[in-house]
Amino acid sequence: MIFGIGVDVLKQERIVRTYQRFGEHFVARLLMPAERAQLARTQRPERFLAMRFAAKEAVVKAMGTGFAHGVWIRDVGIVQNKWGRPDVIYSARGERMRRKLGVGAGHVTLTDEAGLIVAVAVLMKAPRRKRKAAPPRKRKPVRK
Repeated sequence: MIFGIGVDVLKQERIVRTYQRFGEHFVARLLMPAERAQLARTQRPERFLAMRFAAKEAVVKAMGTGFAHGVWIRDVGIVQNKWGRPDVIYSARGERMRRKLGVGAGHVTLTDEAGLIVAVAVLMKAPRRKRKAAPPRKRKPVRK
């Protein structure tokens, strides 16, 4: 069952200007360590940063929190798996919030065309954990 859907669209030029202006400071504020490792290997860093920014926005919109209410921009990340598919990851704080909200698996798709970046995130509800049955309570005898 779906928990939430989020979409973000942004102009890549906005991120290019921000990256040119703030450089490493912008990268440090935006990316989680796993994302930074992937950035170091990319040939198009501005595109990478723009896609990550849009994807993070889409994920927090799907969570219903935005970048407030206990979720910061580095609490959510997007890393490519070995096939190139974007996977959603969380920091420790993001993971706590994800569990608190009841969010399960996350799915993201990214695309760019003519300078626009589009990210769509679908978050599933976490499966309910089965509770252990409480032991039967002993009843006090009723006095007559």
